[in-house]
Amino acid sequence: MNRNKRKGIFRAIASCTLSAMMLLSAGCGKPQNAGGPNGAQGGPPPKVAVITKQQLSFWDDVKKGAEDAGNELGVEVLYTVATSDNDYVSQVAAVKDAMLKGAKAIVIAPNSTTELNSVLGEAAEKGIKIVNINSKVSEFDQVETFIRSSDTDSGAVAARGVHKILEEKGADYEKLGKIAIIGHTASTAEERIQGFIGVLTSYASHNITRPKVTETDPDKLAEAEKAADEEYNSKLEKFSKNFIQGDRVAERDQARDEALKLLKTDGNGISIMFGTNTNTTLGICDAVSELKLDDKIIVVGFNSDEKELGYIRSGTLNGTVIQNPYVMGYVGVRYAQKLINGMTVPCDLDIGATFVNGSNMNDEYIQLLLYPDKN
Repeated sequence: MNRNKRKGIFRAIASCTLSAMMLLSAGCGKPQNAGGPNGAQGGPPPKVAVITKQQLSFWDDVKKGAEDAGNELGVEVLYTVATSDNDYVSQVAAVKDAMLKGAKAIVIAPNSTTELNSVLGEAAEKGIKIVNINSKVSEFDQVETFIRSSDTDSGAVAARGVHKILEEKGADYEKLGKIAIIGHTASTAEERIQGFIGVLTSYASHNITRPKVTETDPDKLAEAEKAADEEYNSKLEKFSKNFIQGDRVAERDQARDEALKLLKTDGNGISIMFGTNTNTTLGICDAVSELKLDDKIIVVGFNSDEKELGYIRSGTLNGTVIQNPYVMGYVGVRYAQKLINGMTVPCDLDIGATFVNGSNMNDEYIQLLLYPDKN
Protein backbone atom coordinates (compact mmCIF):
# COMPACT_ATOMS: atom_id res chain seq x y z
CA MET A 1 0.00 0.00 0.00
CA ASN A 2 1.53 3.35 -1.01
CA ARG A 3 2.04 6.23 1.38
CA ASN A 4 -0.72 8.44 0.00
CA LYS A 5 -3.26 5.62 0.20
CA ARG A 6 -2.25 4.87 3.80
CA LYS A 7 -2.63 8.49 4.77
CA GLY A 8 -5.93 8.67 2.93
CA ILE A 9 -7.25 5.76 4.97
CA PHE A 10 -6.16 7.41 8.20
CA ARG A 11 -7.70 10.72 7.23
CA ALA A 12 -10.93 8.89 6.45
CA ILE A 13 -10.83 7.10 9.82
CA ALA A 14 -10.17 10.37 11.64
CA SER A 15 -12.87 12.21 9.69
CA CYS A 16 -15.43 9.47 10.38
CA THR A 17 -14.50 9.49 14.05
CA LEU A 18 -14.84 13.26 14.17
CA SER A 19 -18.16 13.28 12.29
CA ALA A 20 -19.68 10.57 14.48
CA MET A 21 -18.67 12.36 17.66
CA MET A 22 -20.03 15.65 16.35
CA LEU A 23 -23.40 13.93 15.94
CA LEU A 24 -23.34 12.15 19.31
CA SER A 25 -21.71 14.70 21.60
CA ALA A 26 -22.71 18.05 22.99
CA GLY A 27 -20.54 20.74 21.48
CA CYS A 28 -17.87 22.63 23.37
CA GLY A 29 -16.40 25.97 22.49
CA LYS A 30 -18.29 29.23 22.13
CA PRO A 31 -19.40 29.94 18.53
CA GLN A 32 -17.70 33.04 17.15
CA ASN A 33 -17.62 34.82 13.82
CA ALA A 34 -15.75 32.59 11.42
CA GLY A 35 -12.91 34.10 9.44
CA GLY A 36 -12.75 31.62 6.60
CA PRO A 37 -10.47 28.59 6.38
CA ASN A 38 -7.37 30.64 7.00
CA GLY A 39 -8.64 32.80 9.88
CA ALA A 40 -9.09 36.35 8.69
CA GLN A 41 -10.39 36.38 5.11
CA GLY A 42 -7.41 36.37 2.76
CA GLY A 43 -4.92 36.43 5.63
CA PRO A 44 -2.00 34.10 6.36
CA PRO A 45 -2.67 30.55 7.51
CA PRO A 46 -3.46 30.29 11.23
CA LYS A 47 -0.76 28.89 13.50
CA VAL A 48 -1.48 25.93 15.79
CA ALA A 49 1.10 24.95 18.39
CA VAL A 50 1.35 21.21 19.09
CA ILE A 51 3.20 20.45 22.33
CA THR A 52 3.95 16.82 23.26
CA LYS A 53 5.63 14.91 26.08
CA GLN A 54 8.93 13.31 25.10
CA GLN A 55 11.01 12.06 22.20
CA LEU A 56 9.44 8.66 21.51
CA SER A 57 7.90 7.10 18.40
CA PHE A 58 4.41 7.53 19.92
CA TRP A 59 4.82 11.30 19.83
CA ASP A 60 6.47 11.13 16.40
CA ASP A 61 3.20 9.63 15.16
CA VAL A 62 1.19 12.37 16.89
CA LYS A 63 3.39 14.86 15.05
CA LYS A 64 2.79 13.10 11.71
CA GLY A 65 -0.96 13.22 12.21
CA ALA A 66 -0.84 16.88 13.23
CA GLU A 67 1.30 17.87 10.26
CA ASP A 68 -0.89 15.95 7.80
CA ALA A 69 -3.96 17.74 9.15
CA GLY A 70 -2.13 21.05 8.94
CA ASN A 71 -1.16 20.46 5.30
CA GLU A 72 -4.69 19.39 4.42
CA LEU A 73 -6.43 22.27 6.19
CA GLY A 74 -4.02 25.10 5.46
CA VAL A 75 -2.79 25.40 9.06
CA GLU A 76 0.80 26.11 10.09
CA VAL A 77 1.79 23.62 12.81
CA LEU A 78 4.40 24.72 15.36
CA TYR A 79 5.65 21.46 16.92
CA THR A 80 7.54 21.19 20.22
CA VAL A 81 8.41 18.08 22.25
CA ALA A 82 9.52 18.03 25.91
CA THR A 83 12.49 16.02 27.21
CA SER A 84 10.59 13.55 29.42
CA ASP A 85 7.08 12.82 30.69
CA ASN A 86 7.67 14.89 33.84
CA ASP A 87 9.28 17.87 32.09
CA TYR A 88 6.61 20.57 32.29
CA VAL A 89 9.14 23.43 32.40
CA SER A 90 9.94 23.19 28.68
CA GLN A 91 6.20 22.91 27.98
CA VAL A 92 5.56 26.17 29.84
CA ALA A 93 8.25 27.76 27.65
CA ALA A 94 6.62 26.27 24.54
CA VAL A 95 3.23 27.76 25.45
CA LYS A 96 4.84 31.18 25.96
CA ASP A 97 6.63 30.83 22.62
CA ALA A 98 3.33 29.93 20.93
CA MET A 99 1.80 33.14 22.28
CA LEU A 100 4.74 35.18 21.01
CA LYS A 101 4.46 33.60 17.56
CA GLY A 102 0.75 34.38 17.31
CA ALA A 103 -0.67 30.87 17.58
CA LYS A 104 -4.47 30.80 17.42
CA ALA A 105 -4.71 27.41 19.16
CA ILE A 106 -2.57 25.15 21.32
CA VAL A 107 -2.81 21.35 21.18
CA ILE A 108 -1.07 20.03 24.29
CA ALA A 109 -0.31 16.71 25.98
CA PRO A 110 0.61 18.07 29.44
CA ASN A 111 3.46 16.67 31.53
CA SER A 112 1.70 17.85 34.70
CA THR A 113 -1.93 17.92 35.69
CA THR A 114 -1.74 21.44 37.17
CA GLU A 115 1.69 23.07 36.64
CA LEU A 116 0.69 24.42 33.20
CA ASN A 117 -2.61 25.92 34.36
CA SER A 118 -1.26 29.43 34.85
CA VAL A 119 0.41 29.77 31.45
CA LEU A 120 -2.51 28.08 29.67
CA GLY A 121 -4.80 30.54 31.43
CA GLU A 122 -2.72 33.40 30.01
CA ALA A 123 -3.09 31.90 26.54
CA ALA A 124 -6.84 31.45 26.92
CA GLU A 125 -7.20 35.08 28.03
CA LYS A 126 -5.61 36.09 24.72
CA GLY A 127 -8.31 34.12 22.88
CA ILE A 128 -6.08 31.14 22.09
CA LYS A 129 -8.05 27.88 21.91
CA ILE A 130 -6.76 25.09 24.16
CA VAL A 131 -7.06 21.52 22.87
CA ASN A 132 -6.01 18.90 25.45
CA ILE A 133 -4.73 15.52 24.22
CA ASN A 134 -3.60 12.26 25.87
CA SER A 135 -3.56 13.22 29.60
CA LYS A 136 -5.93 15.64 31.25
CA VAL A 137 -5.22 19.11 32.57
CA SER A 138 -6.90 19.25 35.99
CA GLU A 139 -8.55 22.16 37.78
CA PHE A 140 -8.63 24.15 34.54
CA ASP A 141 -11.95 24.92 32.89
CA GLN A 142 -10.74 26.65 29.72
CA VAL A 143 -9.94 23.50 27.74
CA GLU A 144 -12.18 23.39 24.68
CA THR A 145 -11.94 19.66 24.04
CA PHE A 146 -10.12 16.59 25.39
CA ILE A 147 -8.91 13.94 22.90
CA ARG A 148 -7.47 10.70 24.20
CA SER A 149 -7.72 6.96 24.47
CA SER A 150 -9.40 6.29 27.81
CA ASP A 151 -6.56 5.23 30.09
CA THR A 152 -8.86 3.10 32.23
CA ASP A 153 -10.21 1.34 29.14
CA SER A 154 -6.68 0.95 27.76
CA GLY A 155 -5.60 -0.74 30.98
CA ALA A 156 -8.61 -3.02 30.58
CA VAL A 157 -7.45 -3.86 27.03
CA ALA A 158 -4.09 -4.94 28.50
CA ALA A 159 -5.89 -7.12 31.06
CA ARG A 160 -8.01 -8.75 28.37
CA GLY A 161 -4.82 -9.49 26.45
CA VAL A 162 -3.34 -11.17 29.53
CA HIS A 163 -6.52 -13.18 30.08
CA LYS A 164 -6.43 -14.49 26.50
CA ILE A 165 -2.80 -15.54 26.94
CA LEU A 166 -3.68 -17.32 30.20
CA GLU A 167 -6.54 -19.10 28.46
CA GLU A 168 -4.24 -20.25 25.65
CA LYS A 169 -1.77 -21.56 28.22
CA GLY A 170 -4.50 -23.29 30.19
CA ALA A 171 -3.38 -21.39 33.28
CA ASP A 172 -5.17 -21.71 36.61
CA TYR A 173 -6.03 -18.34 38.21
CA GLU A 174 -5.81 -19.98 41.62
CA LYS A 175 -2.19 -20.92 41.01
CA LEU A 176 -0.93 -17.72 39.41
CA GLY A 177 2.14 -16.10 40.88
CA LYS A 178 2.64 -12.40 41.53
CA ILE A 179 1.50 -9.80 39.00
CA ALA A 180 4.10 -7.03 38.97
CA ILE A 181 3.29 -3.54 37.69
CA ILE A 182 5.76 -0.76 36.93
CA GLY A 183 4.09 2.57 36.25
CA HIS A 184 5.47 5.72 34.67
CA THR A 185 5.44 9.10 36.42
CA ALA A 186 2.72 10.84 34.38
CA SER A 187 -0.88 10.99 35.61
CA THR A 188 -2.04 8.52 32.94
CA ALA A 189 -0.35 5.63 34.78
CA GLU A 190 -2.81 5.44 37.66
CA GLU A 191 -5.90 5.02 35.48
CA ARG A 192 -4.17 2.43 33.31
CA ILE A 193 -3.22 0.47 36.41
CA GLN A 194 -6.73 0.72 37.85
CA GLY A 195 -8.25 -0.52 34.57
CA PHE A 196 -5.76 -3.38 34.40
CA ILE A 197 -6.24 -4.55 37.98
CA GLY A 198 -10.02 -4.16 37.87
CA VAL A 199 -10.58 -6.21 34.72
CA LEU A 200 -8.02 -8.91 35.54
CA THR A 201 -9.61 -9.29 38.99
CA SER A 202 -13.00 -9.60 37.32
CA TYR A 203 -11.67 -12.41 35.12
CA ALA A 204 -10.30 -14.09 38.23
CA SER A 205 -13.70 -13.88 39.92
CA HIS A 206 -15.20 -15.85 37.02
CA ASN A 207 -12.38 -18.37 36.79
CA ILE A 208 -11.77 -19.16 40.45
CA THR A 209 -13.82 -22.18 41.40
CA ARG A 210 -16.49 -21.92 44.07
CA PRO A 211 -16.65 -25.19 46.02
CA LYS A 212 -19.58 -27.33 44.98
CA VAL A 213 -22.18 -27.78 47.69
CA THR A 214 -23.34 -31.39 47.96
CA GLU A 215 -25.24 -31.06 51.22
CA THR A 216 -28.87 -32.21 50.86
CA ASP A 217 -30.03 -31.79 54.44
CA PRO A 218 -32.16 -28.57 54.47
CA ASP A 219 -31.05 -27.82 58.01
CA LYS A 220 -27.39 -27.85 57.01
CA LEU A 221 -27.67 -26.38 53.51
CA ALA A 222 -27.41 -22.70 54.54
CA GLU A 223 -24.29 -23.40 56.56
CA ALA A 224 -22.73 -25.35 53.69
CA GLU A 225 -23.53 -22.50 51.24
CA LYS A 226 -21.93 -20.01 53.63
CA ALA A 227 -18.80 -22.13 53.93
CA ALA A 228 -18.55 -22.39 50.12
CA ASP A 229 -18.91 -18.61 49.77
CA GLU A 230 -16.25 -18.00 52.41
CA GLU A 231 -13.80 -20.35 50.68
CA TYR A 232 -14.46 -18.70 47.30
CA ASN A 233 -14.03 -15.20 48.75
CA SER A 234 -10.83 -16.30 50.45
CA LYS A 235 -9.44 -17.49 47.10
CA LEU A 236 -10.41 -14.22 45.44
CA GLU A 237 -8.82 -12.21 48.25
CA LYS A 238 -5.66 -14.26 47.88
CA PHE A 239 -5.62 -13.45 44.15
CA SER A 240 -6.05 -9.74 44.81
CA LYS A 241 -2.91 -9.82 46.97
CA ASN A 242 -0.90 -11.07 43.99
CA PHE A 243 -0.62 -7.53 42.59
CA ILE A 244 2.62 -5.79 43.49
CA GLN A 245 3.88 -2.44 42.24
CA GLY A 246 7.35 -1.04 41.83
CA ASP A 247 8.28 2.61 42.20
CA ARG A 248 7.06 4.98 39.48
CA VAL A 249 9.84 5.75 37.00
CA ALA A 250 10.40 8.02 34.01
CA GLU A 251 13.30 6.39 32.14
CA ARG A 252 13.93 3.00 30.59
CA ASP A 253 17.03 2.29 32.70
CA GLN A 254 15.11 3.11 35.86
CA ALA A 255 12.35 0.71 34.83
CA ARG A 256 14.92 -2.01 34.15
CA ASP A 257 16.47 -1.54 37.58
CA GLU A 258 13.03 -1.59 39.24
CA ALA A 259 12.07 -4.75 37.34
CA LEU A 260 15.32 -6.47 38.28
CA LYS A 261 14.74 -5.58 41.92
CA LEU A 262 11.26 -7.13 41.83
CA LEU A 263 12.40 -10.21 39.91
CA LYS A 264 15.37 -10.88 42.20
CA THR A 265 13.38 -10.57 45.41
CA ASP A 266 13.09 -14.05 46.93
CA GLY A 267 9.57 -15.41 47.20
CA ASN A 268 7.91 -13.11 44.70
CA GLY A 269 7.28 -15.85 42.14
CA ILE A 270 6.27 -13.32 39.46
CA SER A 271 4.26 -14.76 36.56
CA ILE A 272 2.99 -11.55 34.88
CA MET A 273 4.56 -8.10 34.41
CA PHE A 274 2.80 -4.97 33.13
CA GLY A 275 4.39 -1.70 32.01
CA THR A 276 2.24 1.39 31.56
CA ASN A 277 4.18 3.22 28.82
CA THR A 278 7.07 2.77 26.40
CA ASN A 279 9.93 3.21 28.83
CA THR A 280 8.47 1.01 31.56
CA THR A 281 7.64 -1.68 28.99
CA LEU A 282 11.15 -1.62 27.53
CA GLY A 283 12.74 -1.63 30.98
CA ILE A 284 10.72 -4.69 32.00
CA CYS A 285 11.64 -6.46 28.76
CA ASP A 286 15.32 -5.62 29.28
CA ALA A 287 15.23 -7.17 32.76
CA VAL A 288 13.26 -10.27 31.74
CA SER A 289 15.58 -10.86 28.78
CA GLU A 290 18.68 -10.31 30.89
CA LEU A 291 17.54 -12.94 33.41
CA LYS A 292 16.43 -15.28 30.60
CA LEU A 293 12.87 -15.46 31.90
CA ASP A 294 11.24 -14.87 28.51
CA ASP A 295 9.41 -18.20 28.51
CA LYS A 296 8.37 -18.00 32.17
CA ILE A 297 6.85 -14.53 32.52
CA ILE A 298 3.96 -12.97 30.58
CA VAL A 299 4.88 -9.36 29.75
CA VAL A 300 2.38 -6.80 28.45
CA GLY A 301 2.94 -3.11 27.91
CA PHE A 302 1.95 0.11 26.17
CA ASN A 303 2.72 1.84 22.88
CA SER A 304 4.46 0.75 19.71
CA ASP A 305 8.07 1.84 19.78
CA GLU A 306 10.09 -0.20 17.29
CA LYS A 307 12.14 -1.68 20.13
CA GLU A 308 8.89 -2.90 21.73
CA LEU A 309 7.88 -4.51 18.45
CA GLY A 310 11.31 -6.15 18.35
CA TYR A 311 10.64 -7.64 21.77
CA ILE A 312 7.30 -8.98 20.50
CA ARG A 313 9.09 -10.63 17.59
CA SER A 314 11.67 -12.18 19.91
CA GLY A 315 8.97 -13.45 22.29
CA THR A 316 9.92 -11.41 25.35
CA LEU A 317 6.91 -9.08 25.08
CA ASN A 318 3.60 -10.94 24.75
CA GLY A 319 1.60 -7.89 23.68
CA THR A 320 1.26 -4.13 23.83
CA VAL A 321 -1.63 -1.66 23.87
CA ILE A 322 -1.52 0.96 21.13
CA GLN A 323 -3.64 4.11 21.19
CA ASN A 324 -3.59 5.43 17.61
CA PRO A 325 -1.41 8.50 18.15
CA TYR A 326 -1.63 9.52 14.48
CA VAL A 327 -5.38 10.08 14.79
CA MET A 328 -4.82 11.92 18.09
CA GLY A 329 -2.56 14.42 16.34
CA TYR A 330 -4.69 14.67 13.22
CA VAL A 331 -7.97 15.25 15.04
CA GLY A 332 -6.26 17.58 17.53
CA VAL A 333 -5.26 19.98 14.74
CA ARG A 334 -8.55 19.53 12.93
CA TYR A 335 -10.52 20.43 16.07
CA ALA A 336 -8.18 23.38 16.64
CA GLN A 337 -8.91 24.66 13.12
CA LYS A 338 -12.66 24.32 13.68
CA LEU A 339 -12.43 26.23 16.97
CA ILE A 340 -10.39 28.98 15.32
CA ASN A 341 -13.14 29.32 12.72
CA GLY A 342 -15.85 29.69 15.35
CA MET A 343 -17.26 26.17 15.17
CA THR A 344 -18.15 23.87 18.07
CA VAL A 345 -16.46 20.52 18.67
CA PRO A 346 -17.17 17.65 21.09
CA CYS A 347 -16.08 18.18 24.69
CA ASP A 348 -14.46 14.72 24.72
CA LEU A 349 -13.30 12.25 22.10
CA ASP A 350 -12.14 8.71 22.91
CA ILE A 351 -10.14 7.30 19.98
CA GLY A 352 -9.90 3.78 21.41
CA ALA A 353 -7.07 1.30 21.97
CA THR A 354 -5.93 -1.97 20.36
CA PHE A 355 -3.95 -4.95 21.69
CA VAL A 356 -1.08 -5.93 19.41
CA ASN A 357 0.78 -9.24 19.66
CA GLY A 358 2.71 -11.66 17.50
CA SER A 359 -0.47 -13.09 16.01
CA ASN A 360 -1.96 -9.87 14.63
CA MET A 361 0.92 -7.42 14.23
CA ASN A 362 1.20 -8.16 10.50
CA ASP A 363 -2.51 -7.64 9.84
CA GLU A 364 -3.13 -4.75 7.44
CA TYR A 365 -5.06 -2.58 9.90
CA ILE A 366 -2.49 -3.14 12.67
CA GLN A 367 0.29 -2.23 10.23
CA LEU A 368 -1.59 1.00 9.49
CA LEU A 369 -1.68 1.76 13.22
CA LEU A 370 1.98 0.88 13.70
CA TYR A 371 3.34 2.61 10.60
CA PRO A 372 0.99 5.44 9.58
CA ASP A 373 3.71 7.17 7.55
CA LYS A 374 5.22 4.10 5.90
CA ASN A 375 5.78 4.17 2.14
